[in-house]
Amino acid sequence: MGLIQHVDPVLMAVLSVTPTRTASAPAFSETATLESTTSCINLRTTSDDLCEQPFAVFHSDFEQVLGKTPSLRVVAQETSFPFAHEAGIWIPSTRECFFTSNQYYESGSSIKKIQISKIQAPKDAGGEYTWEKINPKPDILTANGGVNYKDGALFCSQGYGEKDSGCLVYMDVHPPYESKVILNHFHGRPFNAPNDVVIHPLDGTIWFTDPDYAFIQSLRPIVRLPNQVYCFNPETGNVRVVTDGIERPNGISFSPDLKTCYISETHASDGLGGKIDDVPGTIYAYDMVRSPASTKPDRPYILVNKHVFAFADAAAPDGIKTDTNGNVYSGCGDGIQVWDSDGILIGKILIPGGSANFCFTDPHVILAFNETRIVEIRLNATGTIVKY
Repeated sequence: MGLIQHVDPVLMAVLSVTPTRTASAPAFSETATLESTTSCINLRTTSDDLCEQPFAVFHSDFEQVLGKTPSLRVVAQETSFPFAHEAGIWIPSTRECFFTSNQYYESGSSIKKIQISKIQAPKDAGGEYTWEKINPKPDILTANGGVNYKDGALFCSQGYGEKDSGCLVYMDVHPPYESKVILNHFHGRPFNAPNDVVIHPLDGTIWFTDPDYAFIQSLRPIVRLPNQVYCFNPETGNVRVVTDGIERPNGISFSPDLKTCYISETHASDGLGGKIDDVPGTIYAYDMVRSPASTKPDRPYILVNKHVFAFADAAAPDGIKTDTNGNVYSGCGDGIQVWDSDGILIGKILIPGGSANFCFTDPHVILAFNETRIVEIRLNATGTIVKY
């Protein structure tokens, strides 16, 4: 039977049972496959709770992404807390990936905790991964998204309580994991909850999203700024808003040619585990251009021409990455969805329970964070890993 299933877009256009407005939204599995006369993607699971056919092809272009022998396996598991949720910072020099947990309470504590961990990747395919908790000095209380920055780990910290502001924190990736705050306010006003971050490789600026999830999730008592996306220049200290008008900006990524910026809107997830059907769960695309109004020789990059790139059918799109061919990947409620550069859904990597975020590591390898599991995906595509 193999791990790949092909979805017929013509059959998918009409559900076998017409949905009604009072019914729940169709599950992500309610589409049509060529392998079956039923109208359902094959979600039978194996003994380790993975789909028997996790690679769903919606367009023939996805076959090139997958290659002939894609594979998927669980490489780390911990059921006592949601240890694998966000970030995914690949450090090639040490072959380690740093990531963050979801929020949880340690036994006997009334304070929410987010744990930073790392996982060591084997040099050979099929080898064993090892993961361990790490404790930065000083601690990063509420780390979320992150990116490789100067061969270290740059985390978004959402802040906690009245005095611990949301910030960007740089962490050395070698013990004792010394950390340093590099930005913690917008001209005196505390950020809401920095969520995800990417580096522009041509000028070294740091671009990050700042939704109000810390307030929604009772980490912070008040919101002092709109939900916006920022650009920070660590060389000059300047921080500026690059876009607003997104209810909850979340994931952020650049196209491999650096002409497009993708930002995910996660308003469709309420931040408390629920889903809202009639609001955007959308990836927006912006053109990235040098400011035409600038009078300086080194004109800064700005975002123009916002438009809808894609709408995710299974919860909201969270973390975003691109591959070297310009395809766009996002963590969704059914795993990882993949669109071509025109915003056409070409395939899905189905993971029960979904994946908030993931990262490309070695060529042809993805690590997907599935709350209590880390899933290794091997395929033909290579990720666009931006380093500065």
